[in-house]
Amino acid sequence: MKKGKVLGKGQITVAVMLVALGAAIWLNAKYLPSSTKYLGEASYVDNTSDTPAVQTSANAKEEKDYFETAKEEREQAREEACETIEETLKSDKLTDADKKSALAKIEEIGDRIESESNIETLLKAKGFEKTLAVMNDTGISIVVKSEGLTSAQTIQIQDIVTEQTTLTIDKIKIIPVA
Repeated sequence: MKKGKVLGKGQITVAVMLVALGAAIWLNAKYLPSSTKYLGEASYVDNTSDTPAVQTSANAKEEKDYFETAKEEREQAREEACETIEETLKSDKLTDADKKSALAKIEEIGDRIESESNIETLLKAKGFEKTLAVMNDTGISIVVKSEGLTSAQTIQIQDIVTEQTTLTIDKIKIIPVA
């Protein structure tokens, strides 16, 4: 080691990293909302600006009918998928294995429709005004009309989904919509 050298490159790097870490902690503490009551509860941005939000009638209708529109679009997509599968079944070139696969796909779509409908009905019975369940191969998304969900409500939704499907909790995505 050379004489007269007080700080080396490694020591300077460690000092810079410590300053950056301290700044990150300070910024996190400064901008983290302190009003969160439950672990994992989402916080929403409040529009408190002086300019009022302009909402057209088209936007109001879109927000008002979001759940109905999404359900209609989901139903149309499923009908198209079933029609495509049925057309495929009419083909003479299909093997028995292909026909079994197509029938299994139709049965899977039917099972999804039933599960989604049951989940939506049970959530409505538990007090959620509007709900939408969208199931796919990898999991399920539950859209719930709510200003924010408590951890108890989240657990309630997860319980209903796990009872009605074979999905695990990590495959459930809950989306609150105001």
